[in-house]
Amino acid sequence: MGISTTVIRILISFLFCSTLSLGRYLSNDNLFREVKRLAKEKRTTKDNKLFFKTGEDLPSETIGTAHEDIVLECQAGGKPAASIHWLKNGIRIQQGPSRDYKNDELFVEEILNEKRGALIGLGFTKSKLYLDCLSPEDEGEYSCVAETATQRIVQTTQVSVVGRFESKAHEKCIVKKSIHSASARIFLWTSHRVEISGASVQLMCRVEGSPSPMVSWVTPKGKEISHPTEKYEVLSNGDLLIRNISWKDMGSYTCSCANDAGVDEISTFLYPTRRRS
Repeated sequence: MGISTTVIRILISFLFCSTLSLGRYLSNDNLFREVKRLAKEKRTTKDNKLFFKTGEDLPSETIGTAHEDIVLECQAGGKPAASIHWLKNGIRIQQGPSRDYKNDELFVEEILNEKRGALIGLGFTKSKLYLDCLSPEDEGEYSCVAETATQRIVQTTQVSVVGRFESKAHEKCIVKKSIHSASARIFLWTSHRVEISGASVQLMCRVEGSPSPMVSWVTPKGKEISHPTEKYEVLSNGDLLIRNISWKDMGSYTCSCANDAGVDEISTFLYPTRRRS
């Protein structure tokens, strides 16, 4: 039996079992539809492991008004789960405090699972790019790049700025959103993850803002992870590491970030599945 067939059967089992016993976790029908579509289209085959989420493609053109804000969004799924970054006219855009691009990768998870053999590694990753106080300088081609160690896919949108641009109005906008009071924001996170029980998983939650936001995680049972344990650890980059996952770990984990200027919050759904013999 090929690995892609195994994954497809696991996903179908996920839908069936979740419907029977986990309605309180899966009230969001979007998760059902997305996993079902993934299984139906056999997106996990060898030749097509990485893809952008259907219905959420970047538009060919994005139009914003001078001095206002826009947010570009991108979501990719695949096996293994991808990391996402953005380019403007082919040049990488820095997001967050770290300039170590390797920090984008699920490096801790990979180390812990190195000797475990074949894993599922199926996941969806989402990213936002915030463009504040638009000016003509913000016009250009913006690319969402989703990649793994072996694959890379790209979506692009052409950003245009309309409306009258006034230097004083722009300066006022910039001062209002100065570096000294930039609201806490989450720009990269894991939205869904499927993995074999017994493995370790790293759920991404990358943040930006000034002062540097404080990151916190809450389990599906509503317990805040305040300090490292044998089970949970909030990494320095904001990600949540969960060791030796089991069926009881299934559910929505909430990542929150906050600073003096604002708060932001996302959720990620974890589905541990049985190891097939």
